[in-house]
Amino acid sequence: MTKRVEQLPLTVERLERALVLLAYFIELDGDVHLPMYEKFESELAELKTKEAIKYRSLKRFESYLNESGGLKAIR
Repeated sequence: MTKRVEQLPLTVERLERALVLLAYFIELDGDVHLPMYEKFESELAELKTKEAIKYRSLKRFESYLNESGGLKAIR
């Protein structure tokens, strides 16, 4: 019977730590780890973009609530 391993959520912090570790591996082993490093860099940039969009969205919503007097104005 095999155990199912839960996948941890992908976070900026986890990707940044993984990139540091991969940089170390690249120093030790050479170019073999470059494709994975490039993939993680790309995923990090995408995740940061999504987080920035969510942050801007939240700020807009908060601004709307403060100016319009709450959720009733949306309905």
